[in-house]
Amino acid sequence: MKFESLKPGMVVYDIRKHRMGNTTINTLSLYEVRVLEVDHEKGKVTYSWNGNRSVVSSRYACEPWKKNKPLIIRSAMGYCRLATKEEKAAAKTAEGNVKGMKPPQDAQG
Repeated sequence: MKFESLKPGMVVYDIRKHRMGNTTINTLSLYEVRVLEVDHEKGKVTYSWNGNRSVVSSRYACEPWKKNKPLIIRSAMGYCRLATKEEKAAAKTAEGNVKGMKPPQDAQG
């Protein structure tokens, strides 16, 4: 995410890769970052990460943040990964069907 596109009140997302406890299994965690204040002159951003107290950081702290919430695929063991293009398309189609979109004409019979 670019520093110039940040505005106070925005909610962006941060993805962190880490190990699951004392194992060699990696997983992902998704955190919500609420932008509280942006100082374009000094290059500083004030934000609250995952509902914690506010933090002041440089403009480079916002580079890994994502504007839209990423789709994370979870397995039975707790392992997480980012979704592929096909999985994103399937989730978008399923979401559209749930929101009350009409089925195709030939399917109505």
